[in-house]
Amino acid sequence: MARRVKRVFFTLAFFLAVSLTSSDDIKETEATGKEDDGRVEQEALTWPPKGVTLEDDPSLWPGHLKPIGANVPNKEVKVLHGFPPPEVFLRDYAIPSVPVLFKAAVTDSVAFKTWNSDEYFRQFPEAGTQKHLIETRKKEIRTQPPTDMTLRQFLDRYSQEDIYMVEGVPKFLRKDVPMPKSLLCEPLTRMLVDTVMWFSSGGTKSVLHNDDVDNINCLYDGKKELVFISYQRYRHKVTLDHPEGSYSSMDVDAVDFTKFPGMREVEYHRVNMSAGDCLYIPYRWFHQVNSYGRNIAVNVWWEHNLRQYVDALSEGCGDLAEDSTLNDFQIEPPSDPSEQGPLMELHSALDAIKDKAVTLEEFEAIVKKDKLLKELITWTPECSYAVKEMFEAIDRNKDSVLSQEDLEGFTDEIEEELDEVLMENMDDIMNIKNDQVAQLRESVAAEVAKGQAESYVELVKKLLDEGRTTIGDSDDTGEHGHQEL
Repeated sequence: MARRVKRVFFTLAFFLAVSLTSSDDIKETEATGKEDDGRVEQEALTWPPKGVTLEDDPSLWPGHLKPIGANVPNKEVKVLHGFPPPEVFLRDYAIPSVPVLFKAAVTDSVAFKTWNSDEYFRQFPEAGTQKHLIETRKKEIRTQPPTDMTLRQFLDRYSQEDIYMVEGVPKFLRKDVPMPKSLLCEPLTRMLVDTVMWFSSGGTKSVLHNDDVDNINCLYDGKKELVFISYQRYRHKVTLDHPEGSYSSMDVDAVDFTKFPGMREVEYHRVNMSAGDCLYIPYRWFHQVNSYGRNIAVNVWWEHNLRQYVDALSEGCGDLAEDSTLNDFQIEPPSDPSEQGPLMELHSALDAIKDKAVTLEEFEAIVKKDKLLKELITWTPECSYAVKEMFEAIDRNKDSVLSQEDLEGFTDEIEEELDEVLMENMDDIMNIKNDQVAQLRESVAAEVAKGQAESYVELVKKLLDEGRTTIGDSDDTGEHGHQEL
C-alpha cells in the first residue's frame, strides 16, 4: 500500500528559507543496470504504430489489455554511480523533476549487510512485541483491509502467504538505515516527512499512483522494476479515478484502453533496481512498482517545494555527518486526516484571532498562508472562488463573517459534510498549484532545449520571482502568489 501524504489544513506557520552550496558533478551514465532475472525485455518498436490512429477503436491500439508499459517503447532512466552532492541533486534532478537511479549507493550500510537474514530481525525484543501494518494481498487493491502482527509473526508467515509489510521504519532498526547522502543538507532534512519500510517475499504489484511528496527509495534486498510516467507532460492523460488516494483502478496486468484511453498517448520510463540501489521518484510522477525475490526497501519522503529548492542553492548545507542514519533525525509522520480534519486546524487558526469576526478577505489571507500552498505561483480567480465556497459553507448563520459560533455545536454528520467541502476546495487549489508548477517546468525545459536559456535553475528562479508560469506571460496576469493581505 503506497500511503498518500495528503494533509488539508490551515496554518499561520511558514517554512524558513533554506540553503545549499554547489559542488562538482558526479559521473553518470544512461544505462538501466538490468540483469538477467527473468524480467521481460522491451523489444524495439516503431512508434507511433502504423495502421492505427487515436480516432480508431482504443482496443485496436498496441498494448490494449497488456501489462502497463508493454508493447510500447520505454525510455531509460538516468543512472549515477552513488549519490551526488545535495546541490547537484537539487540542480539536476529535484528542481527539473527528473527521476534518477543511484547504483550501489547504500552497499556500505548496516542494512545492506544484515537485512538479508530473517534471523537478524528476530533477535530484537521489539520484534516480538510491536505490531506492524500488514497488507493481505500482494497485488495491491486499496479496498482490501490490512491486518497487523508482530515482526516475528510476519517472518513466520510471509514466505508462504499472500502478505507483505508496509510500515514506518521501526525505531529499533533506524540506526541501520543511512540517510541518503543527497539529502544531507539542513534545509532538506528540515523538510523530511516520513520513512516507510516495505518487506515481502516478492511478487508484489502496486497500483498506478502518484505521491504528494518527493521520495528516495533504497532497496536492501531483492529486485524491483518500476514504470514511470511524467506528471508534467501527461498529467491530463493519466486518469487517477481515485483522487482521494491518488491512484488508478486500472488493472496493471491488463490495461484497458477503452476505459483509460489517455494511456495510449503517454511515454513510459522503465528502471530495474538491484539490492544496494536507490531511486529518486519525483513529486507526483505516476509510477507502478513490481518486486522480485525476498524484498526489503525503505522510502525517505520529504516535502516538495520548488521555491525552497531554488533558494537553497544560494545558501549553505551545514555540517551533517556523511554516516548519518535515520536515527539521527526527528522524522515525524504526518497527521492522519481522518483523525485531524480541516475543521480542527481551522479552529486553531481562528483561535489566533480570538473575539474577532473574520471576513471573507481575512479568511482568504489565512488560506494563502497554508504551508501546502507556498508553491502556488499566482493566486487566480479560481482560487478565490474555492475560498468563497469554503467560507460560505463554514458561515452557518449567514452573517458574512466567521466566528467561533460558526464552529460550535456540530453533529458528526454536519462536521463530516463540512470537512468534505473544505477538503474538496483545498484540493482544487492544490491542483491549480500543481498545474502551475508543472507548466513552469514545461516552459523552462522548452526554452533550455531551444537554446534560449543557459541555466534551467536561473530561469525557474526568474519566473518564480515574477509570479509567472510561462515565458510569454505578462507581469499583470494576476495577483502574485503569497502576497501579504
